[in-house]
Amino acid sequence: MHPCALPDAALLALCRVEPQRAGGPGGQHANKTESGVRLVHLSSGLQAESTNHREKPRNIAEALGTLRLRLAIHQRGGSDPAWLKPHVRGRKLMVGTVFEGLPRVTAVVLDAFFGAQGALVGAAAVLGISTTQLAGFLTSHGEIRRSADALRATHGLGPLHVR
Repeated sequence: MHPCALPDAALLALCRVEPQRAGGPGGQHANKTESGVRLVHLSSGLQAESTNHREKPRNIAEALGTLRLRLAIHQRGGSDPAWLKPHVRGRKLMVGTVFEGLPRVTAVVLDAFFGAQGALVGAAAVLGISTTQLAGFLTSHGEIRRSADALRATHGLGPLHVR
């Protein structure tokens, strides 16, 4: 199973939790306690942090969401193509950049893209979506785009473009 699909408690058990204190302005509402957190995934070294909230559980939840997406972007293999099926209508990929299933969809899409050596046509065929939909998804988020462009560069292909 891909680590981005683990339940919160299981993923948190694979992390080191470091307390954080927010800096900067905020006066009496500044994060004066160590309610912020940095999560470090022990096996990959990937990190995510949140100091946006005054409650530690909310910061942990937000950091877990960020870490899930980073794991989906940086760890290949282990994704389940069934995670994508509820989001495909015809040859369209029906997802936004902010929804709970984004890490799982990202893992499936990037696994197919890496399997196709960065070729849009090959990955889109495997995923059952159009190349336009695939390119749109891959360029919808900065970290996803950087990963896709880095893979394409290793195979002598240029960066992705959006029209």
